[in-house]
Amino acid sequence: MRIKLSEKYQTEREDICNKLINILNLGEDKTFLLCDLDADTEKQNKILEMKEEIQKYFACSTISSFKPNFECKRPYLNIVRSILRQQNYIIEIIDYCIKYENGLMRKTMKYKIFRNN
Repeated sequence: MRIKLSEKYQTEREDICNKLINILNLGEDKTFLLCDLDADTEKQNKILEMKEEIQKYFACSTISSFKPNFECKRPYLNIVRSILRQQNYIIEIIDYCIKYENGLMRKTMKYKIFRNN
């Protein structure tokens, strides 16, 4: 019987998760803002460049960013969420408003990433 990737490559999978979390540069409260990730093309590209490495250690058939001819609005976010969930991370999504000095408000999402041990 074939050994599952999750059993065969435990350390490699954790390393990939740690790399993704480092790229996201989470705050002290283990969160990042979607608007910050959308604005930072360098972070987006770093995540997308990991696709080949991710395919070696994760089952990617259910991740839409890896499907050919499939449109995905934010493939970098899709990769992060899918991979971390496969490794039993919990991702909480909270509506968040940013208030600027000029009085304008901007709605975005705040993602909190953690794991119950």
